Amino acid sequence: MHLGGPDRSRGFPPDASWSSTWNDGTDARAFGRPIMKLPPALLGILLWFNVGLAAESSKVLEALIIKQDLKDSSAEIQLLGPSGEPRQTSTNKIKLSSGDNSISWKGRRARFEINASVDPELALRMFPAEPEALRQIAEITDALHLETMDKGRLVTRMPSELVPNMALWDQTSKLVTKKDILGTPLAINFIFTSCRNARMCPASTQAMKNLSDLLDKDASLATVRLLSITFDPENDSPGVLKAYADGYQINPQRHRFLTGDPGQIKDLMKHYGILTVRDDGTIVHNAALIIVSAEGRIVRRKEGAVFDATEVAQIFTQMLAPARK
Repeated sequence: MHLGGPDRSRGFPPDASWSSTWNDGTDARAFGRPIMKLPPALLGILLWFNVGLAAESSKVLEALIIKQDLKDSSAEIQLLGPSGEPRQTSTNKIKLSSGDNSISWKGRRARFEINASVDPELALRMFPAEPEALRQIAEITDALHLETMDKGRLVTRMPSELVPNMALWDQTSKLVTKKDILGTPLAINFIFTSCRNARMCPASTQAMKNLSDLLDKDASLATVRLLSITFDPENDSPGVLKAYADGYQINPQRHRFLTGDPGQIKDLMKHYGILTVRDDGTIVHNAALIIVSAEGRIVRRKEGAVFDATEVAQIFTQMLAPARK
């Protein structure tokens, strides 16, 4: 899903009840109904048309979250128009995934997708949509892209160079910029939640979890932070990252998972030397751990998905030693 302007030409029905009938008169559930007792030629045409309808059943909406029911995993929303004005006086109801339901959305604007072929009432790929945050993201994304283009083939940041600017959402839907991560040492890696290679993203996330647990045992390393940036932002929304992080029992105060504008993340990958190729329904990629000083300079780069947590913790100990004197 592109995080730009949503398709506001369609929306929920005006009533607040659970419904799969959109205000354009389409019954989303009809996409899955079997077609029977028809001549083969006509059946083929209708099946082809049915597939086309399923592809068109996805709608991107923007809404104000009026209430959130944690017990029911649902939210009451008011759909918004092109300028942020309410589309209607009545409210509607959507289902929330487990990850989105564990994020506080009440009183916030959000963009999300409704896909009738999945569930006509379930909000998918839910992202914050506060205008000022989106303006800030667009500004940083554009500036980063210009910088990426100017650097050409020499874009990858090397040790002693400053990390690039960024504006991404974490797994709690909080906006994180470069200024938010300065002042503390950190380690950065890249993953995506649907990675099927056990030796890559799952192993990398477990290595970060092991590092976090080790850092928790040393009070002198309390300021160290960890960042995992997804390179599949079209699917890894804050809610998806929240569910993924919870599955690893991640400490969100130390370890943040980040997602956001696909163009910005693509440029960040270039600056950090991360390469990806989409192949056979998945993403083939390299992996690295980038260790950054409190001033925002790259200190070291460790290639590979996994690393020795004790060794990395020792690097942080050495980095922080002068500050303790």
